[in-house]
Amino acid sequence: MKKYIFPIVIAVLILPLSLNAGATPTTERTKGYHVNKNFDVVPNNKNDNRKVILITIDDGPSKYGNDMMKTLQKHNAKAIFFVNGVHNKKYPYNIKMQHDAGFSIGNHTWNHINLKQQKNKDKIKKEIDDNTKLILKATGSSPKFFRAPFGVSTPYVKEITKADGMIYMNWSGSAKDWEKNTKEEKVFIENIMKDLHPGEILLIHEHQWTAKYLDTLLTKLEQKGYSFLDPKDITN
Repeated sequence: MKKYIFPIVIAVLILPLSLNAGATPTTERTKGYHVNKNFDVVPNNKNDNRKVILITIDDGPSKYGNDMMKTLQKHNAKAIFFVNGVHNKKYPYNIKMQHDAGFSIGNHTWNHINLKQQKNKDKIKKEIDDNTKLILKATGSSPKFFRAPFGVSTPYVKEITKADGMIYMNWSGSAKDWEKNTKEEKVFIENIMKDLHPGEILLIHEHQWTAKYLDTLLTKLEQKGYSFLDPKDITN
């Protein structure tokens, strides 16, 4: 019987290894969130918090941007400021200030043109590349996120932004604060609350009325049990 002991011991030692051979090790892919096809943010680990909102703020830099930043800080909320290079000359320090405060700076093209209507690919690439260079110069790093003006794009735009390592990001909820009636607080808030859902990517702009109502908005979202996602937790 002794001659069978050695093979049995070997088999016992190997068995646990073979049982775990197909197991997926813990990697960075199980951490953080990703953007799905509906432009919601979804946790990579299904057990992580789904009741989050990603705040995105378009069309800066402007004179309202830093006031919005201070309101966000009051609520310990992060956001992506999607900027247009054309505005930077008038407000040359905002991008750096927002970046240094821990906010993400996204590429929204230089001139806020409709990329779907622009047929010249060189002009499209210049709109994106020039803005990336501006953000890199101001922050020391290239933008992680890209949003097309008006939310319209082309396969070419998505191809080159992906090649540049940017995450293409639209939105799944909005204050519609480009409409005149959202200058009324009730309309502004209702536009968001009526379609509010877990994982929403919320679009707002650097408008005077948006800056004015931002504190109320964030308070109401917190009262609904939502927390605010840090864009740095989003993976490709």
